[in-house]
Amino acid sequence: MEPHAHGRSGDEFDWAGMVAYAELEAELLAAFLAEAASELAVVSERDGIDVRRILDIGSGPGVGTCALATQFPSATVMAADGSPEMLANVVARAERLGLGARVTTRLVELPDGLDDLDRADAIWASMVLHHVGDEAAALRGLRRRLEPGGLVALAEFGDPTRFLPAGADLGRPGVWERLDAAGADWLAGMRAALPGATVSGDYPTMLAEAGFSLLTDRVMTVHLDAPLDDRARRLARAHLQMLRQHVGTRAEPDDLAVIDRLTDDDNPAGVMQRPDALLRASRRLLVARAVAP
Repeated sequence: MEPHAHGRSGDEFDWAGMVAYAELEAELLAAFLAEAASELAVVSERDGIDVRRILDIGSGPGVGTCALATQFPSATVMAADGSPEMLANVVARAERLGLGARVTTRLVELPDGLDDLDRADAIWASMVLHHVGDEAAALRGLRRRLEPGGLVALAEFGDPTRFLPAGADLGRPGVWERLDAAGADWLAGMRAALPGATVSGDYPTMLAEAGFSLLTDRVMTVHLDAPLDDRARRLARAHLQMLRQHVGTRAEPDDLAVIDRLTDDDNPAGVMQRPDALLRASRRLLVARAVAP
């Protein structure tokens, strides 16, 4: 399970903090976005698909939106998200990068709002599909929004993110494996509580059943070696703090204590100070083409 920045909460939710976290994460992992956007461009050129309109579903703060607009200079990109705060950041970021004329936004709740969106030549959905109770139905909804032969690109969980080298002494061995298991349990519980929740199949099967032909299925990895700069350290701390919130009632006390030490700014063993802090993160990229019914 990977903590990340999608999802909604109550009126007291710190949206400013979440926007900042999501933008920091996306910027530090920008190599994912560049590689994925490049893959989409390669596939579209190879298959003769003229990409003029792109939908970024669950856009978050717009780092991916702007990467797509940069990769496809002849296309307009619509960022669709359920958070006004995220969409305001999309607008500001696009204007700052000189992309404002080709980036638009739409406030939409997913998945119900999909059918309110105009059709597109390509759809990008990063770390959002697993927040929908019925992922198979959501893929069918994405299929309806595509022009004939259009492309969908999904980025979902890859390998667990790590912020320390293998073998770092954290006490009882196996702490990350146990925390991974606790996180997976949290994710299963989160998904079970979603509206219309159903058991999902694997993505290649669900894509095929939704009317897609799978073209790409691979894991992309980003490595930031030690010593991390301050921005990467802040991402590590925020990621671990979010993990602590997710697994607080599921993980063992000794393992929670490890997270507490790592997120303590005053502790030399914390990620804000220790010299061996690093970043290893990955995403699974799937690109598929809509096929004729």
